[in-house]
Amino acid sequence: MSATYTIHKTGYSNGEEKYHASVHYNQVMNEDDVIDLMLLNGSPFSRSDTQAILNKYYETINTAACNGWQVVTRNARYGVTIKGVFTGPHDKLDSRRHKVVPQVKPGLGFKKAVKKGVTMEKETTYKKQPELNEYINFYSSGSTAEMSPSHTARIVGNHLRFDPTDPEQGLFMIPVDATGVLQMQEAVKVEEFTDITPKMLTFRVSDTLTPGFYALEVRTKYGKSSLRSGRLDDVLQVV
Repeated sequence: MSATYTIHKTGYSNGEEKYHASVHYNQVMNEDDVIDLMLLNGSPFSRSDTQAILNKYYETINTAACNGWQVVTRNARYGVTIKGVFTGPHDKLDSRRHKVVPQVKPGLGFKKAVKKGVTMEKETTYKKQPELNEYINFYSSGSTAEMSPSHTARIVGNHLRFDPTDPEQGLFMIPVDATGVLQMQEAVKVEEFTDITPKMLTFRVSDTLTPGFYALEVRTKYGKSSLRSGRLDDVLQVV
């Protein structure tokens, strides 16, 4: 099994057309799927034992990170960073002007796995689907990483138009963890839009959105075809 990719026109640079590749995953695995695969391939532990071990593993990482440690594992490096502007060398952290946010980067193990070779196939027939290329938060100084409930934001891309009267179509905020793994929570559908065009969606972030990480996904139908979706690569955070 392999992932697939398609080629899209990026624009022009120095008078030449530029193109980029978009990767399309076969599926998204959540933690339960990972455990299923572990048990399928043979494991000395039961499902409940495996889940308990994983719970303790992530709990320990989170506790260590919250106590000032940078945690380096095979697949990821966990830490924090501070967002906000300081007035000078004697300024201090102020919760009204600064935010401590998580920072997760690929670890050596995952880098090696990818470097060994990811199986990719080019899609022979391109199926039109939403492409979410850029996110802008109008409230938080144009932030591309945070969502602010009750405030306006924008998605820029291609094939974004959908029928707002169809409950299956729309823009959805899907709870994930910091690495983009789906959580067992229901997606939040955006209800208020200023613009719904093929290349731009301007919307009001839902008031009820709770703190955490989210993936933005557009679901739409083309003619009488089945529902198709596209997702923003970046994981966004509500703090």
